[in-house]
Amino acid sequence: MKKVKAASVLLAISLVTASLAACGGGNNNSGTSTPPATSESTPPKTEEPKSDPVTLSFVISNTEDTTAYNKVFEAYEAKTGNKVELQALPGGDYDNMIKTRFSTGDFPDLFLMQPGTKQYVKLRAEETLHEWSGEQGVWDNVIDSIKEAQVENGKIYGVPYGSTGMMGVFYNKDVFKQAGVDVPQNYADMIEIAKKIKAAGFTPFYEGVKDAWPPQVFYFTGWVTQVDPVIGDEGVAKLNRNELALADIAELKDLFAKQLELKELGLYQDNVMAGTYDEMQNELGDGKVGMVFMLDGIVSQLEQKFGKDWVTNNLGFFPFPSATDQGTAMITPPNQLMVPEKAKHRDAAMELVRFMLEPANVDLFYASKPGIPIYQGATSELYPVQEDVKAYIDAGKSRVNIQNRLTASFVDFSKTLQNFFLNGNIDQAIQEFSANYQKDGKAKQLEGF
Repeated sequence: MKKVKAASVLLAISLVTASLAACGGGNNNSGTSTPPATSESTPPKTEEPKSDPVTLSFVISNTEDTTAYNKVFEAYEAKTGNKVELQALPGGDYDNMIKTRFSTGDFPDLFLMQPGTKQYVKLRAEETLHEWSGEQGVWDNVIDSIKEAQVENGKIYGVPYGSTGMMGVFYNKDVFKQAGVDVPQNYADMIEIAKKIKAAGFTPFYEGVKDAWPPQVFYFTGWVTQVDPVIGDEGVAKLNRNELALADIAELKDLFAKQLELKELGLYQDNVMAGTYDEMQNELGDGKVGMVFMLDGIVSQLEQKFGKDWVTNNLGFFPFPSATDQGTAMITPPNQLMVPEKAKHRDAAMELVRFMLEPANVDLFYASKPGIPIYQGATSELYPVQEDVKAYIDAGKSRVNIQNRLTASFVDFSKTLQNFFLNGNIDQAIQEFSANYQKDGKAKQLEGF
């Protein structure tokens, strides 16, 4: 009986020992048991679960060349696993289609929009779009004048992406050489140069009045040189609030007088009312015209018609000169990237924007789509005329087109200028110009109009 009790005790002890061993985990190499974990023990480390790849929708106009974007998106997919699906909308109805999608709650993850703070009003940005002004890393390399053009009441709802364009005076270097003239040092100098070009048998300036829109360039380029220095940023803010009328800006009225002077001095081509943009290109490229006030779209047009070598060697650029110096280069911001706050993949879309802004990816973009960079330190293959503009930007002698800094638009301006070329009535032209601006602000229900 004692032997049975002893055996029972031994069996119980062995069962308890086995139970403790099971609770305490496996043995080490020395055969010593590992003590059981307590509430103060450090839990074993585990890897954070990785999120599944997503497909981002990127809406873009079908008029845009998407090659450069696709190059960047391929790099993004290789790094993150996320894909980007391009959704191209018709360029002619792009704005309305974006607004329709917003009104129905069909938000893309990311979309490309035209430049300017007027887009904020159009899309009710405060209610619908992500605000970027305080985002780390987004603005580190963007040049100041481009960033400033994005700000409205201290907020930024669009991130500029791409290249800056420019407007100014494009000239035929060979015509200048034959006339024995050089780039003007001020506005009066430009008029004297034009007279010498005419005396040498060339047309000094060509204007495309029949096509209506080209004569506007004279005013946009003249604004940054002649109007901005006088009214300053506060004056532009007052125009936005309708506290200053365009008709009351003497320096703007003087631009009408200057354009009329070119006509009265005979410095335009014969029958200026029949002038077209297409003939402007031909006359400049054929060496019949010395100068044109134009936007940078003419560069690619001249390349198609006369070749890359001609553009490299024969095409020059200078800003609208001021009364005292060579003037300020007028630049145009690129389109802007916008992310809806209610986008399905908002955070991933924001991550994509930051990825696109990394210096290596900016250079990747420019490798496929060269242009004047809006980022400090970026590299891009440029024509000499573009290098000239970049030099003005680097020197702090550039301003963004006034149209991109105002919320209301210069509606029917081209029609006003066609009539102005016919009747030469400065007061009528500027009053009509000013009234149309105010009408547009009122139609958009802007504050102050």
